[in-house]
Amino acid sequence: MANSIEFLHLGLGAFHRAHQAVFIKNNIASVSMRKPDVADALRASGNKYEVVSRDAGGESAILIDSIKEALYYPRDIARITEIVQAPELQAITLTVTEKAYRNDGVDGVPARMAYLLGERFKIGGSSIAIISCDNVPSNSKFLRSLVLEVISASGNTELLTWVTNEIRFPNSMIDRIVPAMTSDAIMTEPFNQWVIENDPIEKLFVDSSVQFVPDVKPFELAKIRLFNGVHSTLAYIGEIVGIEFVANAVTQPVVAAYIKAMQENEIVHSIQENGGIDLRDYAATIRQRISNPTLKHRAHQIAMDGSQKMQQRIFDVLNDLAEQDRDSPLLVASVAIWLHFLAVNNEVDDPLADILTPLAKLPSAIDAVSGCLTLAEFSRKLSPGYFGDVAADLETIRNTSVMELLEAKISAL
Repeated sequence: MANSIEFLHLGLGAFHRAHQAVFIKNNIASVSMRKPDVADALRASGNKYEVVSRDAGGESAILIDSIKEALYYPRDIARITEIVQAPELQAITLTVTEKAYRNDGVDGVPARMAYLLGERFKIGGSSIAIISCDNVPSNSKFLRSLVLEVISASGNTELLTWVTNEIRFPNSMIDRIVPAMTSDAIMTEPFNQWVIENDPIEKLFVDSSVQFVPDVKPFELAKIRLFNGVHSTLAYIGEIVGIEFVANAVTQPVVAAYIKAMQENEIVHSIQENGGIDLRDYAATIRQRISNPTLKHRAHQIAMDGSQKMQQRIFDVLNDLAEQDRDSPLLVASVAIWLHFLAVNNEVDDPLADILTPLAKLPSAIDAVSGCLTLAEFSRKLSPGYFGDVAADLETIRNTSVMELLEAKISAL
């Protein structure tokens, strides 16, 4: 082949093209996992595109040409297999969203990963790194457990031993705001961060700003909780009250005060090992980035897949704070706001929408809360001790408004 592929990336969305493809200077083969359109369009453009970084101070553009092949799984499986078997391959990276991290059949991401690793095993391939770049706690290690589960169920003990001993799964944390594309260029913010657990793959990033650290967890928790949790909450507020872009929501005075207090009074206390991060400074930076008026990041885009996101972004935080015996009224309000969104929004984009929406609409607030939050499909459940407070907030929203609830919460501080 003309190109020696060193990175195979699964998930050919705008985020990958504005993040990993910017950091990685080596040759990448990027694979669309859901439909061929993106891969075909990128291929038609010669696999080159612009990334435009924009904030209130102006904008700058760079041409990206690190993606040498744009493929579609399963149509291009022969070429994907060839890449996986090649000795030049150093890593497989993934941006496949939170909902892909479950074993749901032969077309699921863990099963596909198990298949690809099996193809490398067949030819006696050397060790590679599998690096998840999704907002999932202990992302690569969790993916490893799912892949081993698939292989174990297949009965292939030799492959199981090889993957266990030879394939590395360093956790990572990624961060960049990338709204859904509305033009040929990808619009994003100047900020771009990638943190990876110490791994031999570091040798391929010597001239980049990728950070390699002994433990990604503090970075992961700070990002998932202080950024993603806030982002989701803002999205649900925006969707309920009719604010299209999150930058306009976070700069609304009542919402701004609520978000700042939720970060500083509650979320920061849930991260007990901070890895040297000044969490309040980090939170302030997040608020500044989210308020970037040039990005036009729609609340509707961020609001999707809440049943997958809220578990680690909000439920885990509340459960950790409960263990510390800390009151968390602002985070409780976030859960109530999400449940109200499920009940009143006509376009809920969520894999569990058909189950959650009728439950969220139950006339009794406590029945709605209990019904939604005890679903067997949730792998990480909110402590039932919070249900009464969530129901009280949901009742307040139903009888008054989201904004009146937030005003009451702020006044009570």
